[in-house]
Order: sequence, then structure tokens, then C-alpha cells
Amino acid sequence: MPKITLQNMETKETKTFQVGYGANLRKTVLFHEGDVYKGLNKFLNCRGMGMCGKCLVEVEPMENSGPRSIIEDLHKIPGNQRLGCRAKVVGDVLVRTAIKD
Repeated sequence: MPKITLQNMETKETKTFQVGYGANLRKTVLFHEGDVYKGLNKFLNCRGMGMCGKCLVEVEPMENSGPRSIIEDLHKIPGNQRLGCRAKVVGDVLVRTAIKD
């Protein structure tokens, strides 16, 4: 089972937990009571539909977060970042959250 190490850039809190192969990153982090969003974006987001871009996270290594989606290309997401709602966990990853207002 893949392991997620979650670093919140706003609170400097770190959590580690195991997930099932292919799990949705945003849903998994929220299930384990982690923060994907920064500030008011916790309330002002699209709830995982891929429309707002507020669940932007940095993922290392990128190859363990599944293939990029067309929605991420439309949002012009940089190479080291993913939308949490579009990333699938396929291996151990380090995820930095709360990086965008």
C-alpha cells in the first residue's frame, strides 16, 4: 500500500498515512483530516470537480501520482504540481499542501 507524507505549508504540520493503490489524493487527505486548501479556500472550492484549481499541491515524485489530466493542462499547472482532485496515488509520495491562496 502506498504511503502519503503530508506537509501543510501553512501550519507546518506533517502527517503520514497509508492509502489504497489508485486512491484519489484530495479525498484521501480530507478523509485523514489533513488540509488540502489554504485559508478560506476550505469553504470556497469546487468540491473536487477540477474547476477551481484551489486544491493545488506539490507532489514528489511526480511519477507516483498517476498521469496528468486535461483539466490540469487547461489550468496550466506547473510540472511539479498537481490538482489534488485529479491525482491518483500509485506509490509513496511527499505532498505539500496549502500552497495557493
